[in-house]
Amino acid sequence: MSKLLRNDFVVRCTPEEAFEFLSDLRNELEWNPGLCQSVEKVTEGPVGQGTKYLAKWKGSPQIEVEYVDFESPRSWRAHSAGSMESNFRCTISPHADGAKVQSELELIPHGFFKLVFPLFLVLLRKHEKTGAEKMRRTLEARYGDAVGA
Repeated sequence: MSKLLRNDFVVRCTPEEAFEFLSDLRNELEWNPGLCQSVEKVTEGPVGQGTKYLAKWKGSPQIEVEYVDFESPRSWRAHSAGSMESNFRCTISPHADGAKVQSELELIPHGFFKLVFPLFLVLLRKHEKTGAEKMRRTLEARYGDAVGA
């Protein structure tokens, strides 16, 4: 039992600007302040493959997130384990109006969380509809006008 959530949008900035901002998980504190409560980068050096973060979202324990693939300025993949395992992938490509951002989040419940997963999905769907819009608005404020895709 898993769930795959997808979000796509176009933003008027360069793909490099979108990648630099979105690929650093610490910036989620800026675009998702209602759900993202803390993010700390725990590895040294620039963000890239092998980068690890400790992050906490509303209603969750602190989670370690590791970047398992990183191809600047095009895509990255992240993984976190625990009762709610997740696999995240984001791809950024050039678009006539700036940059196209395509993301996928796979959620895989384990243990007790399998029982509450359907309720969790109901709550998550509310956020799913606004998450991409929040990212887009934040990028728009930083780099220019955003346009829906």
